[in-house]
Amino acid sequence: MIKSMTGYGSSIVNRKNICIEIEVKSLNSKFFDFNYRSDYDDKLLENEIKNYVKSKLIRGKIEVKIEINNLLSPDSNELNKNKIKIYFEEIKDLLSKSIKVNDKEILKNILNNLSLFTSKKRYIIPSNIVMKGIKESIKKCTIFREDEGSEINKDLKKCINLISIEVDKILKINKSKNNILEKKMKDKISKIKNISFDKFRLEQEIFYYLEKLDINEEIVRLKKHLRMFNKTLKNKKPIGKKLNFICQEIGREINTIGSKCSNFQIQKSVINMKENLEKIKEENYNLL
Repeated sequence: MIKSMTGYGSSIVNRKNICIEIEVKSLNSKFFDFNYRSDYDDKLLENEIKNYVKSKLIRGKIEVKIEINNLLSPDSNELNKNKIKIYFEEIKDLLSKSIKVNDKEILKNILNNLSLFTSKKRYIIPSNIVMKGIKESIKKCTIFREDEGSEINKDLKKCINLISIEVDKILKINKSKNNILEKKMKDKISKIKNISFDKFRLEQEIFYYLEKLDINEEIVRLKKHLRMFNKTLKNKKPIGKKLNFICQEIGREINTIGSKCSNFQIQKSVINMKENLEKIKEENYNLL
């Protein structure tokens, strides 16, 4: 199944007086770009989460956010004075360069918008509890990716089908074009009088000229690439990078056809193919 790299999943895990909120966001990226933010400082757990996320989401710009909320009464909490001081000094320094704001106003906004209370009691949260939430969030994120991938798949099939239609048009036009061109050249040769020339050499030159204008090889290769594209869409493994490579080959054949033919109808088909290929490339950037 085709998957997009864009996804979102969240979960909530409750344990005694602790509520763990987990969010997983995914965007397109060439590589696995992992960003981890958590209230709970545990390097071993962070590495476990990173390895699990990479095994499931494989590629993309991934952000994992874990927020741990203490559900005990306010009496069990205390102000994090160091945190308040750091925020206060940074904000004051920043605002002093642009606008004047009194200290009370700054402090009021800090206390209203930031979680600056820490529990007097230090909790040790088992990693399996956090991983339970991570797995649920990743599962939802994967479903999101699959749903978006399904929509992209429809667009890709539509665009590749439109390119195939244009190729068939070019094939028909090319056959009649070659016949007309050959007839014109024979007529012109038959009109040549009172000039001695090597008939064999002339035929060679004509053959060479016609060969340069012939696009049958390009059409055959283009059709082959289109079949490969459709076949790849059915692959269960990540296909984004492979489709990008196939698109490069499709583009190369389309450009060659355009440069060889001056026929108006063929040029029109070439423009239509390029337009649909660009749409495919844009969709491919978000595919896993």
